Amino acid sequence: MLELVRSECNDYFGVTIFDAVGFEGLQDGYALLTVPDELRENWINAHYGDILRKSFSSVYGSSFIDFRIRRGSVSGAVPEMKLSTPKAPLVPVQARVRPKPAKRPKLALYARYTFENFIEGECNSTALRACKAVSENPGDPALNPLFVYGASGLGKTHLLQSIAASIQKARPETKIVYCHAFDFLNDSTAVAKALKYKIGNARELAVAFQEKYENCDVLLLDDVQLMEKGIVPQERLAILIKHLRSMGKQVVLSCDRHPSEFTGVETKNEADYNSKAGIPSISAKLLAPLDSCVAVGLEEPDLHTRMRLIQEKSTNIPFVQRDREEICRFLSIPPRQNVRIIEGLLNWLGAMNQFCMENLDLDAVKRLVAPNDASGRGELTVKGIAETVAFEFGTDLVSLMSHRQDANVSLPRKVAMYLCRELTTESLQNVGEIFNRDYATVIAAIKSLNKQMDVDESLARKVQDIRYLLEA
Repeated sequence: MLELVRSECNDYFGVTIFDAVGFEGLQDGYALLTVPDELRENWINAHYGDILRKSFSSVYGSSFIDFRIRRGSVSGAVPEMKLSTPKAPLVPVQARVRPKPAKRPKLALYARYTFENFIEGECNSTALRACKAVSENPGDPALNPLFVYGASGLGKTHLLQSIAASIQKARPETKIVYCHAFDFLNDSTAVAKALKYKIGNARELAVAFQEKYENCDVLLLDDVQLMEKGIVPQERLAILIKHLRSMGKQVVLSCDRHPSEFTGVETKNEADYNSKAGIPSISAKLLAPLDSCVAVGLEEPDLHTRMRLIQEKSTNIPFVQRDREEICRFLSIPPRQNVRIIEGLLNWLGAMNQFCMENLDLDAVKRLVAPNDASGRGELTVKGIAETVAFEFGTDLVSLMSHRQDANVSLPRKVAMYLCRELTTESLQNVGEIFNRDYATVIAAIKSLNKQMDVDESLARKVQDIRYLLEA
């Protein structure tokens, strides 16, 4: 019967999964099978039920009703019950030799991707703490599976590799698998292709897959959104997650979006599997365990985090020492979407110093980071400056142009007039016209602001930050 099952299987797990299935005979019309774990029980019920019924019926005929599976140690086969109709003796089948699993490769990690090198801020503190907790106590049900999500370049890979490095250092005996979802796709389809096209050793590849993923203690899978179009690998991943979790093994996944942004699709037809209206879709079988994950997000770096990133990553760049703090401040003021953009900007400045012999003082940095073509240059105007100042102070241009004199409006109006004089060539008369003020009022406002900044360092810093924002 087992040979009949293997001949009918069109899935590569059929080559190996029945090696651990035991047969305890036929009782009251039911074939009794045993399996060692929940993974095989679920997989057999989901994928091989029809094949098993067909094979048992061909051997036992009408005396077979159905099969039953129980979990436990696999026992030896119970002698077959005698049937009324004699059966021809079966041809002995040569015992299959289970190939030795391939040696587990060493983890390929970036040396600098550790918790010590990760810059913490309000944008990522929750995710960082969750990942540290996992590294200290892998398999804790409170954080298993852990799902780290966020846009590209915010540090997902850094955190996953930090978990691997931390566990590897504290528990060298732990079997850790860190890979990208694309690698999982390749692994989970390699044997299927070998079986379908009769290329290579499908059995050996299947054993290697099981040894790598089923027998690991910690699975770290990066960028699971790359599996969006692979239906069968998604379902295998769903069963793998359930299996590892039931065994107390840790699973950590990363993705560019929250699980709620996926649409679950109930289909087995690859041709019918398409995203609708641009909404990413995955198999409903994989979406179920993703929905139950503990999801922690990474956001765009805030000002404080950008400042720390630039300070840490620019230590090898020869900024003029007297200007270093102001240069880091200047570079950190404009919002930058992710860490890679910040690293690219710093690499560019380092290259300008090395190859063009640029003396990297504050003025040179301002010039180098400015748009280098007319089409990309945003010319500063009085109105544009006024709108930026109004936004930074939480008001609007209409209020700045009004006759209101309360502090919530008069102070940002003074700042706008001051920066218009500093950053444009407009006359003070033209500046006054924007704010419905005369020349003398503009002069008085600028003098008043200068006196305020002399005694109020926080105000002076805010005005300077707005200036950096406008200049950048």
